[in-house]
Amino acid sequence: MNEIKNELNKIYKLTGIRLSVENEAEIDIVNLKKISAAYKEKYSGSNLLQNILTGNKGQTVAGKSLGIKPDTKMRLYLIYVPTKIDENITKIITSLFPGRSSEYLCSLDFTHLCFLYLGEDNIARPLLDVIETEAMTSAYIAYSDIFSDACILQREYSNLSQALTISKIFYSDKKIISPNDLGIGELIYNIPKSLCERFLKKHFGESIDDESMQLVTTFLRHNLSIAETSRYMHMHRNTLVYRIEQIEKKYGIDIKTFEGANMFAVAILITNFLKVKNNE
Repeated sequence: MNEIKNELNKIYKLTGIRLSVENEAEIDIVNLKKISAAYKEKYSGSNLLQNILTGNKGQTVAGKSLGIKPDTKMRLYLIYVPTKIDENITKIITSLFPGRSSEYLCSLDFTHLCFLYLGEDNIARPLLDVIETEAMTSAYIAYSDIFSDACILQREYSNLSQALTISKIFYSDKKIISPNDLGIGELIYNIPKSLCERFLKKHFGESIDDESMQLVTTFLRHNLSIAETSRYMHMHRNTLVYRIEQIEKKYGIDIKTFEGANMFAVAILITNFLKVKNNE
């Protein structure tokens, strides 16, 4: 009888539904435990978070359904693993953050995990390090600002999802990104494709060739320094100067000036954007 009462009590705590038994002899405790376990899974923090983020559960009661106290400070993390998420990765994360926080970790598809961390610390770097070192796989993480209203979880998730998409197009070398750090990439992402094509055609012909784009990108990253760029590319200074002059002659833009460098920087971002759009 105690076992039956315990399982019925678990169901009540999970669902708010109080059940009673008239004839204990007719109750199969094994099946009752299966029902209790099924409800536990359905109302787990992981499952509830997934439903909230994907819009399958109302936002207004998000905090209450997750059991999060009002005014609790939290951050949302969206983790992208290009290879594929396996059980090992979730175990690594929950071992790094044991206890209540690990309840709010859910898989969204084969390559994305969402982690709702209860706390103000930015744990993006520890998360990335532990995934890449222990799971031995590459990962990318978008993180939110601190917030205390669970009702905005879906909005925060949408912002992080877009941030990862924009980052993969324009800042593929960045492993950690915030929606606040998207810069001009966010602007270009929201410009119609036709306007981007018109800009390239007007100032660069049809497009920038890959070799020129690679050299100019390296030149820009080294603050237009001939010495630093030639050292990084293992190229003789005179060879680099000649190649830069050829690029300037081809496109009619002096990339050694502030205006020319800016023009090329924008054009490279637009070129990368159009490559993705044309492959969709």
